[in-house]
Amino acid sequence: MVKDWIGKIDVRRQAILLRKFHPDVIFLQEIDMYTKRSYYRNQLYLLSKYTGLTFRAMGTNIKYKNGFYGDGILSRFPIEYSANYLSPLTDSSHEQRGILCNKIAFGNTKINVFSVHLSTFEEERVLTAKELLRITSKVNKNEPIIIGGDFNVGIKKIGNHKYLYESKTSYPEYEILKEKFKSINNSEITWRSKESNACIDSFFYSKHLQLLKQETIKADISDHYPIYTEFLI
Repeated sequence: MVKDWIGKIDVRRQAILLRKFHPDVIFLQEIDMYTKRSYYRNQLYLLSKYTGLTFRAMGTNIKYKNGFYGDGILSRFPIEYSANYLSPLTDSSHEQRGILCNKIAFGNTKINVFSVHLSTFEEERVLTAKELLRITSKVNKNEPIIIGGDFNVGIKKIGNHKYLYESKTSYPEYEILKEKFKSINNSEITWRSKESNACIDSFFYSKHLQLLKQETIKADISDHYPIYTEFLI
């Protein structure tokens, strides 16, 4: 759910900050649509309105409190195709996550962007990483791919909305994705909670793309810091 650090929903303030970076595409996770806790508003529409990115797509992973919950993509350019794939589960009681795929048209150039929010269980994260490789293997080899979002690496759920982070020298879900993609060199804290602080958000991208810039935006608009990236397409 999109909320600020003190727990109040303020989509407009989040959008105003993001707009300062003049983004072409925004990868979103934990988006509410018409849920009770979001005051029955469509958060994706509001973010689209306030950022000025008129093209949008939502991947609904679960029904929640009279509405829907999942991931989103906002784009300055037309979205030609959108599909949401449900992530593998090892237990039906675990929260359903998703892989939101969108094909965006930059003139004659097509780019495939994936907004992801991986599980808080490592085994499911590994399965999702393998599923990402399977899905992206179907993409035209001439079309770039960018995968961004909350990968939850090292995270372990310890209670209701409580999580601990275990730092490791490498994470199996990342190593799987690195078989096919490059990743940003990100080690700054991107997630904060009362229990842990950690770097769990990242981007992976086609090996022929050139990363021009990356920045972790230290702003208290969420329990995650946004990551800004620029690519030469």
